[in-house]
Order: sequence, then C-alpha cells, then structure tokens
Amino acid sequence: MENKAEALLDIFERPALWVALRGICDHPKHELRVETPFVGVGEAQALDASLLGMSALEPGSIAITDRRSHFVSHHQKWRFLKVFDRRIIRHELTPANQFVAYFIRYSLKLLKGFAYGIANDETMSDYFPEFLRIIRRLNAIWDGLSPAFKYAPLATLPLDNQLLQFDPHYHIILESYLALESGQ
Repeated sequence: MENKAEALLDIFERPALWVALRGICDHPKHELRVETPFVGVGEAQALDASLLGMSALEPGSIAITDRRSHFVSHHQKWRFLKVFDRRIIRHELTPANQFVAYFIRYSLKLLKGFAYGIANDETMSDYFPEFLRIIRRLNAIWDGLSPAFKYAPLATLPLDNQLLQFDPHYHIILESYLALESGQ
C-alpha cells in the first residue's frame, strides 16, 4: 500500500501537471464549426450562393411576390422567406476538454478512495495530509472548469485525439492518466 501511495504522489506532485491543469482551465482550446441553420431572411448573417440554391428547394422558403424580388423564374418574381445561413460557431465542448474533465473526476474519485483507505491506518497516517492537499487542489480546479464540458459525458476515451497527443498541456494530462491506469 505504501508503494501505491508513493506512486500516486509521484504523479500528482509533478509541477507540470498543475501548470497544465491551470492552463487548460483558464484557456481551454476550442474548435470552430460551421453550422447552417434554416432561418428567416432577416436573421441571416452570411449568405452563400450554394446555400441559397439549397434553400430554394425547402418547402416554405420562397414565395411569389409583386414587390421587390430576389430572383425571377418563368416570368414570376420570387422572394426568399427563409434561407440556410452559414455560421461559424466556437465550441469548447471538445473531446480533449471532456477528457480533462474526466481525468479530474477520475482522479478525485481515486484519491478520495485511497485517502479513505489510509485514514485509519497508523502506518500510512503520514500520507493522509498529502492526499488531502492534492484533493483540495483538484477540487479547486474542478470548481474553475467551464460548465460547458464539466458535466458532459465522455462516451469513449479519445486517446488518439490530436490535441491530447501533441499539445504540451493536454499531453501531460494524457500521460498522467496513463500513469494512473498502469498503477492500478
């Protein structure tokens, strides 16, 4: 049990881990995604010719008009009522951020369980304050996480995710997780 305590402390006493967790908590990476909602013409932000063509095929998107028209077809004036709009949306709910939240939840559960196990063991009592300190630090980081990915479920571990593989902060989290798993 003492070896396991030492192994856990080795993982969680690395300053690079805490720098990575704080860095990700303060500035999580995001993805830009293109979305094409079907909106009223007045709500459109970025019209695209190809999207206008697709819009014209949707029921209720165009109407004949005798006023100002958007196009003429078969000697009829037509006006768009609704169109597909191209919007670029910033998303922080990425697999890498979900993995970081999972790592913190997993670590807290593991450390609390271990601390509970050594709480009444006199031979391990010297380790108990160290585990409490680490748990408090992890709880503080958990409280600072964005709610966007804090409670989002993680269906599969994205171990092949490019951000986890190549970003220094995210990679440290991945390495720490793998170290925890190999010590089980």
